[in-house]
Amino acid sequence: MHPFSFCPNPTCPHHQVAPEGSWYVALGFYYTKCFGDVPRYRCKTCGRTFSSQTFSLDYFAKKRLNYRQIERLVSSSMSQRALSRHFKVSLGTINNRIQRLSHQSLATHTLLRPQAAPREPVCIDGFVSFDRSQYFPNNITISLTAHSQFILSLTHATLRRSGRCTDTQKHRKNLLYRSVTFEKAALQRSFSELLDQLYSERCTALTSPSLLITDEKPDYAWALTRHISRFSLHHLTVNSKAPRTLHNPLFASNYIDRELRKDLADHRRETVCFPRNVANMLNRLVVYLGWHNYEKPFRIGQSIESTHAEHAGIKKMAIYKARLTQFKQRAFLTRTHLFPHERKLWLRGFPTPLKNKPEYVPAYAYA
Repeated sequence: MHPFSFCPNPTCPHHQVAPEGSWYVALGFYYTKCFGDVPRYRCKTCGRTFSSQTFSLDYFAKKRLNYRQIERLVSSSMSQRALSRHFKVSLGTINNRIQRLSHQSLATHTLLRPQAAPREPVCIDGFVSFDRSQYFPNNITISLTAHSQFILSLTHATLRRSGRCTDTQKHRKNLLYRSVTFEKAALQRSFSELLDQLYSERCTALTSPSLLITDEKPDYAWALTRHISRFSLHHLTVNSKAPRTLHNPLFASNYIDRELRKDLADHRRETVCFPRNVANMLNRLVVYLGWHNYEKPFRIGQSIESTHAEHAGIKKMAIYKARLTQFKQRAFLTRTHLFPHERKLWLRGFPTPLKNKPEYVPAYAYA
């Protein structure tokens, strides 16, 4: 029998931790063209039936794909269309698998992230790209450790286009903005979300103030004034025009900006692979977060290669076990501790400009 460690029913008492011994009984098989005979079971406590596929990454899927290969190719600047040609499947199938992989990446990250050393200074800065068209620039606010470049979290805000425009561009912009409602103080909201997470996971574990490094955006200073009563930290600001060298205190943020431009197809300069859908773009970004932290070498050419997570203080064996589970057992939202902005990432809650309908979220994503 399969050693299931919990009941998949969120309302069952055994959903978080199942008792020792047999808490379920076998209930025959059912046949699928892709997976053959799939064994079924029933929980003795709640009576809910489930199968071995319930715990699989390919739950409700009709075709097997290599998730490790998808992660590596997404993080190697391969576009979605190129992925669909490579695997000989539709674009919708690729988007579906990347969404599943982003859930796995988020679950693994929330499990391992608290194990990082809390003493290391943290950089927070915005990565600027755009949603759908250049009339809708965005700010992807990213927090990461200053020395190990370990990405802690990220969130998203859609902004209005700024800078010079021709008369034609101004006319086009006015037409587009008639049907769009922009969020007020979006930058302050996104920065505050990362501050809340920083306080909950890192600052409470310290007896002395921690160091936070940002640029001189006034939105950051305003958001900090609302949290200063809770926080014990030193805030260092850096001019964004300062040389982007190793000696720049914001080197980690400048480094990750360069890596995102290089490693993700939809953020390359002057590309036709720009994102058409915000939720899909963020799914790819979360997949990249997992690969960057736990798979990518901290520095190329070292005699002993180690990851960014190891340099942040996370044990190699803990990473190995979590990554093994990531590609073996489906993550459940009801068993994953997520901050509000991470739950929004999971449930595709960040809207795409000019798209009136909410994003489709499959039922199994809520389980």
